[in-house]
Amino acid sequence: MSPPHTEFAPPGRPGTPASLRESLSALRGYPRPAWKAAIACVLAMAFSPPALVTAVTFLIDPVAKDFGWSHSETLSIFNIPTVAAPFVLPLAGRWVDRWGARAVAVPGTALYALSTAAVALVGANGVVLTTVLLVSTALGYTSILGVVYKVVSEWFPHHRGLGYSLLIGATSSLAGAALSPLSQLSIEHFGWRTTYLLIGGCVLLIVFPAQYFLMYEPLRAPLAPAAATDVPKGKDRPPHRELPGLPLGRALKTRAWWYTVLVLTVAAGAAMSVRLNAVSLFGEQGYSATEVSLSVSVMLVASVAGQILAGMVLDRSRTPRAFVPFMVCLVLGMVMVFVATGGMWALFVTMALLGVVTGAESTTGPYLVGCYFGMRAFAQIQGITLGVVSLVGIGVFPVLAQGAAESTGGYTATLVALTAAGLIVLALSVFLPAYPSPAAHDSDADEPAADSADERMGSY
Repeated sequence: MSPPHTEFAPPGRPGTPASLRESLSALRGYPRPAWKAAIACVLAMAFSPPALVTAVTFLIDPVAKDFGWSHSETLSIFNIPTVAAPFVLPLAGRWVDRWGARAVAVPGTALYALSTAAVALVGANGVVLTTVLLVSTALGYTSILGVVYKVVSEWFPHHRGLGYSLLIGATSSLAGAALSPLSQLSIEHFGWRTTYLLIGGCVLLIVFPAQYFLMYEPLRAPLAPAAATDVPKGKDRPPHRELPGLPLGRALKTRAWWYTVLVLTVAAGAAMSVRLNAVSLFGEQGYSATEVSLSVSVMLVASVAGQILAGMVLDRSRTPRAFVPFMVCLVLGMVMVFVATGGMWALFVTMALLGVVTGAESTTGPYLVGCYFGMRAFAQIQGITLGVVSLVGIGVFPVLAQGAAESTGGYTATLVALTAAGLIVLALSVFLPAYPSPAAHDSDADEPAADSADERMGSY
């Protein structure tokens, strides 16, 4: 058995395993509390809002029929929390950075379970239903998404990319795929109200105990495994210690953050514009709705592969340019949209390329945040980054793409614009600033010196 790590160091250091076999073997060196926290993250992500959003597809019709609402009105009620809730992440990140992951996760998960079950009690009042759904989704983002990235970052510093992809991204995708048919069966046999009670019960009986008994952070960073194997609990646990790195305000002024947000937003926006408008887009090119639905499934499977591949590549790389090949996949995928005119393989290859990009993007974001800015305000910076990418890339881009297609009478101009945007951010990804020196994250000082921080992150 491989010896444990002598310290928890940021990825990209000289001590990073040189080969894939060594990297995977080094996983055995992490202490037991790290794997307990990993289990808690997996169980939490399995019932997180991104995983449960797959159930919305089957909830629209029964809720609309029950309350006598139109399909579009009901869809809007369920979509508002999905778009708005991620904006609690900066606040959740501030709490996690200040008080620690468990202090936020445990009470937040209990409230998330109760508010989710409370949806079953709402009557035919659109404002009340929207409010309850918004509160439930916001609590889910706070207690789960606001916590898991920080926990993985601190416990698995040599394998952050792999941790983000497997413990967070892939878990959410696979859980969503499993919950989709289960939700449909539950709604058909028990009704939508009972389904919400069951979901709330699962969160309370599965996620809450996992957060309470397993969710702990290292006592300090960097942390020796000897100090991590016996993590004090309850009153014996020392107060949460602020970690080294840049504060939120300083980080948001750097070119590194702006470049990262722009690249990730366009990558997500272009791919999601194709996915969410796939039926009408590819329908114009001669594909049936059934063929398009199969291609969307291919895209979802490819996104899981992209998450894992990006995690492995980033962990073994010492430069942010490791993301460049995935941006090449984006440009190739957008070009393939033009030539996918009837052949199933062309359609599947197109959607697979775009799926790889969406998966890689979700892993790359938190990885770059950790490498550029350290752990001091990681949860806050990651929360803002994820919120911007979600709102603009996933929320605004597809709507603008569809509107432009309707105004121009086709998708050609829209696709040309998205492809051009992909080429621009491909070039920009080549010029992503280099990671700061490891000494910046190892320092025990509360904040890196201003001159050093500006030189490392703001002058590229």
